[in-house]
Amino acid sequence: MNVRSNRLSGGRTVLIVLGVAGAAISAAAQSQPDKGDQSWTATSETSTANANPSRTTESYTQSGNRTLDKKSVEVLGPDGEYQPYIQIEIETIKESPTATRSITRTFNPNPDGDEQLTQVTESESQNSADGTARTVQTTSKPDSNGNLEVVGREITATTKRAASQNSQTVIYLPDINGGLAPSMQVNEQEEHSASGETYMKKKTTLLPDPNGNWQVYESQENRVEGDAQNRTSEDRISRRDFEGNVSPVSQVITHQTNRDGRATAASETYSIDAPGWVRDGFRLIQRSTTMRTVDPGQTVTEQRIEQPDPGDPEMGLGTITEKTDTVVNESPGTTETIIVTARYPDGYPSVVTVETRNSSQPYPDARFAVNHPR
Repeated sequence: MNVRSNRLSGGRTVLIVLGVAGAAISAAAQSQPDKGDQSWTATSETSTANANPSRTTESYTQSGNRTLDKKSVEVLGPDGEYQPYIQIEIETIKESPTATRSITRTFNPNPDGDEQLTQVTESESQNSADGTARTVQTTSKPDSNGNLEVVGREITATTKRAASQNSQTVIYLPDINGGLAPSMQVNEQEEHSASGETYMKKKTTLLPDPNGNWQVYESQENRVEGDAQNRTSEDRISRRDFEGNVSPVSQVITHQTNRDGRATAASETYSIDAPGWVRDGFRLIQRSTTMRTVDPGQTVTEQRIEQPDPGDPEMGLGTITEKTDTVVNESPGTTETIIVTARYPDGYPSVVTVETRNSSQPYPDARFAVNHPR
């Protein structure tokens, strides 16, 4: 087993454990600033078995109404030196209390290894006091002469009320005439009861038919009932088939409990597309359980996923993957250990990955939440 220790900015150390059954293992860390910080930097390394390591450098700078986020990824070259792979810069300007503009620039190395601008995305958001908002996002790429040309645009209109929120996004792509034409529409509706015990969300994706009229391609519905201690959610996806009918194709039912320092979520996933079976109704294709236990100085999250063997679906849910994530709070930070194992129908378990991370920053409790977000 090969263990490497890397000291990162801000005093953070990452221990990367390699060589377990040839599995892919990675570890990454990011220094998080205090709320009063105006700037920070972080460096992380990712090591994967049988692949080149990578190094990521991130920085954040805030000055007045402007913020600048930079992320640069380098990969190990054939000469053993790190070389640029991708760089992303996000500049955000708060132009007024209701207007925000951001520019995202993506750079990649050209054949000579020099940095080259490959994509620019500009976003402008305008909020109103009546609860409406409008966002226009435009993506441009350089043409053969290096001049930027628009390749896509998204326009989103959102309306918020006390117990609901509706939004519509229209995506435009280049057409045969060289302009932009609507190619996809996404509508979302969210509602919740005054007591907070019922939450519903519906997302509908529409595509244009040959005549340019919108028709439903996919519909996703999510319904949550209960409180912070006991909650049940149901996610259902319906999709248009080759005959033009929109019918259910998958369903996920999740039961959640949260009491005495222990949060548990148990889910069952059903689909009409089950490996090794013909389409003749819903079949159980996955069962998962996630349990988080919080004790003084330690948080343990355990996840168990059961799936059928694609080669022999008659055997039921015989393939089991288990993940244990243990975080120990130490002064001044935390130590996290992640172990993933797999058990196959023959009963033989094997360790898939092992990761150990040391951090000078404590993890927030929200990192381990299993409750449905509201």
